[in-house]
Amino acid sequence: MATKTELSQRLLTRFKDVPNVDSSDVDEWILTAMNEHGYAANENVLTDDITLILLYAEADGAGQIALRTAYYFSFSDGNEQVDKSMISEQYRKLANTLQTKYAQKKSERSGSSFKIMKRADRR
Repeated sequence: MATKTELSQRLLTRFKDVPNVDSSDVDEWILTAMNEHGYAANENVLTDDITLILLYAEADGAGQIALRTAYYFSFSDGNEQVDKSMISEQYRKLANTLQTKYAQKKSERSGSSFKIMKRADRR
């Protein structure tokens, strides 16, 4: 079993090197994940659900960071060049990857499986 605080600490450790992510962000992501899985903020999370909640919160966090960085830009002036335009895209890809991992873990527990193949002619 784990408390919201323990889960927040674990998630904060995973996001420790990401700029502008603090404990209030992580607390919000954990609370959202706990609510999605039927837990109240003051309830202890069962050991079986910890991985699912952390994956859900990580995916939510990466998605939130992608939204925050969507305004980043590319600039070039003579010899100087700054390109931060792809940061948001990378976080969006990470969020999608984490969401896929979450769905796989969740389906392992339920025993059902459904997959739609991506079309080869589209990205």
